[in-house]
Amino acid sequence: DGEDPGTAGPAAGPTAIPASTAPDGAPAALWRESALDREEGVMPMLAGGVVGFAETVSFRALDPQSGSVLWEESMVMDPKQVTTDGTRFYASSYPLTGASALEIRTLAARTGEESARTITVKGFEGSLFGTELLTAAGGVLYASSRRGSREDADKDSGWHLIAVDLATGREIWRHPHTDINARPWLSRIVGDRLVLGKNSGDLKSFDVQVRDRRTGRQLWRRSIPLEESASFIPGQLAVDDRHVYLGGDRLRALRLTDGGVAWEYGRGSLFGVPTVADGRVHANEAGRGLVVVGADRGAKEWSEAVSGRSLTPNLYAVPVIGRTYVYAPVRGGLNAIDRTTRRSAWVFPTEATRYVTDAQRKRIVGAGPSSIVALPYA
Repeated sequence: DGEDPGTAGPAAGPTAIPASTAPDGAPAALWRESALDREEGVMPMLAGGVVGFAETVSFRALDPQSGSVLWEESMVMDPKQVTTDGTRFYASSYPLTGASALEIRTLAARTGEESARTITVKGFEGSLFGTELLTAAGGVLYASSRRGSREDADKDSGWHLIAVDLATGREIWRHPHTDINARPWLSRIVGDRLVLGKNSGDLKSFDVQVRDRRTGRQLWRRSIPLEESASFIPGQLAVDDRHVYLGGDRLRALRLTDGGVAWEYGRGSLFGVPTVADGRVHANEAGRGLVVVGADRGAKEWSEAVSGRSLTPNLYAVPVIGRTYVYAPVRGGLNAIDRTTRRSAWVFPTEATRYVTDAQRKRIVGAGPSSIVALPYA
């Protein structure tokens, strides 16, 4: 009935919910599954028809159709240790004895079994304290990793951005960097560009850089005053083939070509983490709700109309774009805004704040600190 009936324990499997609706028309959950994710440090990952969750003590892969746990990997204990190219998952590890190295394991999406030989990149520190996997695409994995060993007294030097060929295990390129390891990297690949974002060491700014992903050469770098970026997590970087989009004290678009500001909207207000789809940027605005602007010039197209509901927009969660609704995260739930009336149609109560869309199965999968839930996507 839209209300949380509680969650089953891990051994009980997902809780199937009857197809009823709440008084406001909110759909029932399609299924629920328990979780243990205190940090909520990364967005869920879709790969090969499954959805993966990097949680507090392990990485789990669930069937988005039923919510059943397909497999669990206890060697992955931090979001830094796993990434995907949309077809497989890749996990980092290190040799327990001998010389330091970064080991990269390829895990089949459906079974979690190793589907390729383990890659060993010598000279790098492969533990979660020495390596962060960024993303993978086109047979190449990108990471931030430190030259040295776990015994080094100085763990702030020796860091490099690296690219590794997943077929041969060959290191394609490496470039040193001085970004500290306190906050996670956000990444996206657009054509031949590797787009990276990271909160600064003083937690005051957001540093964005674009590199040629074939050579690693830095094309540009820009630092934006943005304290809110201290709460950004991997998977939340909004990018299309023209711009990088950021929230904060305004919505802004940085040109992919040179990092210059293409446009700004709403200076002096407060905007949440944006998303971009179909040439439009969607973001929550504090005190008002969802706002939609054109991705090309930042001109306002529409905003959420007053519906009589008392809702608090969640500025740290990314909206979900559907054909019938735009789903805007709010405190305590997910607000479905009708794209025709531009008013809240219903609110689905949930603790989830991180959502991915399985368009093939027409469902949204949301993750919270203690539960995972699926609801219909329209």
